Amino acid sequence: MTEMNRRQFVSGTAAAGLLAVMPEQLLAASDKKTKVVVVTCPDALDKDKPVNADAVRKMMELGVTRLAGTRDLTRAWKTFVKPSDNVAVADAGTWLLNVPEVLVEIMRGVKLAAPSAMKLTYCALDAGHTDFMGALKEGLKGATIPEEVMDGSIYTIRSKYHQQSFTNLIMSPTLKSHSIAGVSGIVKHFATMSKGGPAPHHANAMETAGSVIVPEFGHMKQLYVVDALRFGETTRGPQFWQKSLIFGTDPVATDVIALEVFLRNCKTFGELPPDHHRNLADTRYAAGISDRSKIELIELRV
Repeated sequence: MTEMNRRQFVSGTAAAGLLAVMPEQLLAASDKKTKVVVVTCPDALDKDKPVNADAVRKMMELGVTRLAGTRDLTRAWKTFVKPSDNVAVADAGTWLLNVPEVLVEIMRGVKLAAPSAMKLTYCALDAGHTDFMGALKEGLKGATIPEEVMDGSIYTIRSKYHQQSFTNLIMSPTLKSHSIAGVSGIVKHFATMSKGGPAPHHANAMETAGSVIVPEFGHMKQLYVVDALRFGETTRGPQFWQKSLIFGTDPVATDVIALEVFLRNCKTFGELPPDHHRNLADTRYAAGISDRSKIELIELRV
């Protein structure tokens, strides 16, 4: 049973009776912390320095293996991606595009796990960024991954993930100060990728963004690789070169740590509380862990 489903199960109406039947198991489950790994590399890139693809690859390998708890890279990726999986890798979308090398290394890892099918579901708006698209295609070619894996027809506004038979989601959002969410991230990104699109969640500062995670995406195995190589400021592009990647399997916990790292050097938009919709994704929608005391943070450097 996944951590997300276990939390839903325990919080159901039968929880009181279960406490009398198997208290040790439930206690162990409640005490176990969810793991989030942050890998930082000073040589990855900088404001006036191009991306070091080798450094990004080393960061990806270290983060995935440490999260999986094995030194074997293939075994690590197979921890998160099974042979029967139909994998969707979702990019960050426009305004603060991914560093292309991050998506290439994710796809390289997915290929290593040899799922039955995989797609890189890039945001349809990305197509207007020719430099980004060209670098992404060139990177995939270098990793011997066919360009046909790229699909811009699924991650649109409104998205079509629910129309596909995906069993595994790997999301790679970027973070930026955001005029509605305070700071964007994983939870907000789910609302953007939902079949209703982000607009229904704009009216309340993304308070309900977490409501879509379990109903629309909860059937998929999930891995998060937050592209924190640089952080952004609203729609103005890169603001701070953080030089990190953040790895987790719990959407809320990973987002909580991503926000924590963001706020070390960057500011939220105005007075908007960026933790509010993240906390509610847990406490109202049971989509993950927001309690910082229940999150094990592992910070590594390459």
